[in-house]
Amino acid sequence: MGVRSFFVDMAFPVVCAGCGDHPGRLICPSCLVNITRPRGPSCLRCGRPTQYPVEACNHCREHLKHLDGTVALGLYRDPLRELIHEFKYRGVAVLARPLGAMLAAEVAPRLASGDFLVSHVPAHPRRRRERGYDQAELLARQVSSCLGLPFAPLLQRVRHTRPQVELGLEERLGNVRDAFRPSPLCRSDAARERSVLLVDDVLTTGATLSEGAKVLKEWGTGAVIACVLARDLPDGQG
Repeated sequence: MGVRSFFVDMAFPVVCAGCGDHPGRLICPSCLVNITRPRGPSCLRCGRPTQYPVEACNHCREHLKHLDGTVALGLYRDPLRELIHEFKYRGVAVLARPLGAMLAAEVAPRLASGDFLVSHVPAHPRRRRERGYDQAELLARQVSSCLGLPFAPLLQRVRHTRPQVELGLEERLGNVRDAFRPSPLCRSDAARERSVLLVDDVLTTGATLSEGAKVLKEWGTGAVIACVLARDLPDGQG
C-alpha cells in the first residue's frame, strides 16, 4: 500500500457501499443477503415476471428480438440499487470486483455449453472521461476473469446519447438507434459464430442491450445473452 493510499484509508475508512455502515467491509453481509432476487416464473429472454415460463414475452417479441436471454444478479432495489449508484456515479470503481464476481457466479450455471466471449455495452468516450472509467467494461473484465472466458471489446459507441433513465420506451429505442458500431475485433473472424455475454449494469426496457446485440449479430456472432447486475421493473412487477 502506498503512502497516499494509507492516508486516504485513514481519513476515509471503508464502509459498506450499500448501507454506509460496517467499517472495513465494502459490501456487508446484511446487504448481500438483502439483495432482492427475482421470484417465480419469468421470460427467459428479458427476465420480466410472467404467469409461467416463456421463451419470449410480448414485450420481447416486439422490442428485444435481438437478445437471446437475460441473466440478472437481482432486482433494481436497495441495497443493490445503492451499490450500483456508488459504483456508477460516485467513483467507487473498486466495487467492480465483488459485483462482477457475484454476477459471474449467477451466470456460471447457465453456461453448460457454448463457446462464449464476454463483452460489454461501452460508454461514450465523453462519459468515460467524466467518470474516469467505464463501469460496464470493469464488470465485464471481472466476469471474464472469474469464469475463465476471454474478454473481447466488440462494440464501440459512436453517438453520445441522453441518459436512458430520463426517457420512455419509444424514446429509449430511438435514443440508442445507430449508437454502436462493431469494433475491429468484432469485424474479424475472432467473434464469428461465438456466443456473447453482453455485460451492462442495469436492464430496464432492454433497448440499449438489444441495439448492441443487433450490431453484434449483423457481424456474425452467435447468441447474445444480456448479463446485468440488476433487472429494473418500471411497471412495478416483481
